[in-house]
Amino acid sequence: RTQDKLDIQLKNIRFSAADAEGTADASWRSGESKPESKDDTSLGILDLKGVLSRGNGARVHRYLPLVLAEPVRHYVRDAVVQGEVSEVKFVVKGPVDFIPFADPTKGEFKISANVKNGLFAYVPKLIQPKDAAPWPALSDLNGELVFHRAALNINNAVARVAGLSGLQLLRADASIPNLMRSATLDLTAKIKGPLSDALAFVNTSPLATMTSNVLAKAKANGAAEYALRLSLPLHAVDRTRVQGSVTLPGNDVQFTPETPLLARLKGLVTFTEAGFSVPGAQARLLGGDVRFEGGMRPANRKAAPGDLDSNVVFKAQGSVTAEGLRQSTNLGAVSRLAQNASGSTAYAATLGFTRGAAEVIVTSNLQGLALNLPAPLNKASDTALPLRFENTLLRESMVPGQKLQDQLSLNLSRLVSVAYVRDISMASARVVRGSIAVGLEPGESTPMPDNGVAANINLPSLNLDAWNTVFSSASGSSSAANGALQAQSYLPAQIAIRAKELVISGRKLNNVVVGGTREGQNWRANINANELNGYLEFRQPGTPAGRVIARLSRLNLAASAANDVETILDEQPANIPALDIVVNDLELRGKKLGRIEIDAVNRAAAAPATAREWRLNKFNVIMPEAVLTASGNWVAINAQALGTATGSRALRTPAERRRTVMNFKLDILDSGELLKRFGMVDVIRRGKGKMEGQIAWLGSPLSLDYSSMSGQFNVNIESGQFLKADPGIAKLLGVLSLQSLPRRLALDFRDVFSEGFAFDFVRGDVGINQGIAATNNLQMKGVNAAVLMEGSADIAKETQDLRVVVVPEINAGTASLITAAINPVIGLGTFLAQYFLRQPLIKANTQEFHIDGSWADPKITKVERKP
Repeated sequence: RTQDKLDIQLKNIRFSAADAEGTADASWRSGESKPESKDDTSLGILDLKGVLSRGNGARVHRYLPLVLAEPVRHYVRDAVVQGEVSEVKFVVKGPVDFIPFADPTKGEFKISANVKNGLFAYVPKLIQPKDAAPWPALSDLNGELVFHRAALNINNAVARVAGLSGLQLLRADASIPNLMRSATLDLTAKIKGPLSDALAFVNTSPLATMTSNVLAKAKANGAAEYALRLSLPLHAVDRTRVQGSVTLPGNDVQFTPETPLLARLKGLVTFTEAGFSVPGAQARLLGGDVRFEGGMRPANRKAAPGDLDSNVVFKAQGSVTAEGLRQSTNLGAVSRLAQNASGSTAYAATLGFTRGAAEVIVTSNLQGLALNLPAPLNKASDTALPLRFENTLLRESMVPGQKLQDQLSLNLSRLVSVAYVRDISMASARVVRGSIAVGLEPGESTPMPDNGVAANINLPSLNLDAWNTVFSSASGSSSAANGALQAQSYLPAQIAIRAKELVISGRKLNNVVVGGTREGQNWRANINANELNGYLEFRQPGTPAGRVIARLSRLNLAASAANDVETILDEQPANIPALDIVVNDLELRGKKLGRIEIDAVNRAAAAPATAREWRLNKFNVIMPEAVLTASGNWVAINAQALGTATGSRALRTPAERRRTVMNFKLDILDSGELLKRFGMVDVIRRGKGKMEGQIAWLGSPLSLDYSSMSGQFNVNIESGQFLKADPGIAKLLGVLSLQSLPRRLALDFRDVFSEGFAFDFVRGDVGINQGIAATNNLQMKGVNAAVLMEGSADIAKETQDLRVVVVPEINAGTASLITAAINPVIGLGTFLAQYFLRQPLIKANTQEFHIDGSWADPKITKVERKP
């Protein structure tokens, strides 16, 4: 100590504590107090030099000079979270007043150390805005830590990204050039690792906001190389500057679950805090090559007409193959529709992202792609069919308080125009409204309603069966109720169809006009065509009220159409709805049947484990000449065989066939006119009565099968006359009329039968077994004689084997006996023996015949009676 000066020197100081261990030399001497001068050294002059063999990186902040601002010291405290330091060298030389000697002329301040296993939170949570995403820290950091004057540096560091260990920093350098004033951290890094980890880095850091969350749903595989540079003002982190790049050597990337996979993606992605850009990239997409470029647009940029108004946009050109579409199952219905395509075609596309949702525009002329779809969308590969598809967000729905909506639109030349507005605010999109226009003339359109979907279709030919097959395939195999309702929302609630030819349920209709509506699962429609006119209602199967309701003014079922109806009823699944049908004017196989009323239910709909049975609660046919009221069923003969049967109706074994059973009553007002209606003209005149019984046959209620027919019925017709008719037309009635008998009858009876037998009644009981009709009590009473018959007729082969007895009316007693009905239990023979042939006069005038052969050419043999 000299006068007022103090000089302290310490040599070879050794120390050891929890934070550090090392040696040092130090000296300090008094300075000069100059309060008004920049050269004030009142705190003395320090000369400190030493080394540390070990140290705790988390404690570094405690040894920083207090002249550093408290926020800076707190930053070092929170940023250097952990680490082992070694080979620490420190030098402090100069006036203490000027530590850390930002001005090199004032002195020297330097601390250097090797850091091992460090954890560096370069942007501590403390300095970030509230609720801001954190910047991932650097873990396993090895490098050099240097405090030099007012600067902090981390040099030549290698590390990993904390929580994303696959991302390896091959080299990182960080620096704060001036801890004393406007401290800003500059970080540069070269990184390599899985692209999936890099996506996680982006989506969990402030980079997500900087890139408009465009990668929030992205998935990727493979490794890539990254370059990153950050400039973070510690006092205003919101002013962070970012610059970087990603080099993709051939990765697979999918931006969203709804967008297709970009395979073997090669290119360079550059990014800043203002966004990112892809100056050029190439990949495999949907089976073809694609090249694209794009990125984030400036916020104030206006979109060109017809372009996407998205803040992230990519432009692409490439080719697509049908096989590539089929394999891209994430495309849903488009992928399944591609089952009907072959070949490839070129396209141009614009892909944008707004609020994390994908927007897209695709255009193509579809040349090179063949479509094996029903008309009008079937095309050869060399035919052009210009396509434009758009999926965009509705900007008016993007304001606060509104549910987010998008619009899907598809245009195929002038042929097809489809548009849907969907609510996409929930997990599954729901159609709010839409329009479908197909084949419209110039000037025609389909306005989009406020709610629901409207369709207007005008085509030369429309096969709804074929399209139903396509749509069923496109909607997938999911049977979930939510999936079914979601798919149903795309169906029209209002539909108008005009078609020269329309195929539905296997039946062809001509010159068709349909207007229909749908409420939930129920369809209602008015239809007019050459074949029918009226109102139809279809309540979906699977509901308790599942039913087809028809109120038609007319219906024409040709032979082929009738067969189609049988096939439809026979082949439909067990839950086919019931039928409630009324037709005022039915024509079946060229025969006008008048009014028909059908009430039928498929019993299998209520009991799926049993054989399918059509229960005919009502089957009425109402004509001016007669009224048929019937009920019955149509059921598989062998329920077990039917329950396991597959294949077409034509290939079914007899055990799988169906059998119709009908209980019927036919009230006849004019039998002659009734037969005339069925093509048997001038066979009978007048005739009133009824037929009642039960018959059954193999086949449908619309198609009698005579060879399998069985049953029984009673006939009672009064006040008619058999007319002389062509046997080919009259069939069995020609035989029953006995118009071939006159030449074999005694003279007294010839006038009775020669020009037609007028009868008071025809009555009797008929049994049928395998197409053979038999009777033993058929009676026909005329003015002067009665005819009694027994025997059989083969309905299918049109042959007969009959015993015919002609009895004269001798007196009132005879007439009363003839009028008496023959009990089918005793039959004709017993009746004759008991009541007639015991009387000599009657017996002498009674004649008997045997009739066999065909109906067209009956063979009549007179039977000589024994005296």
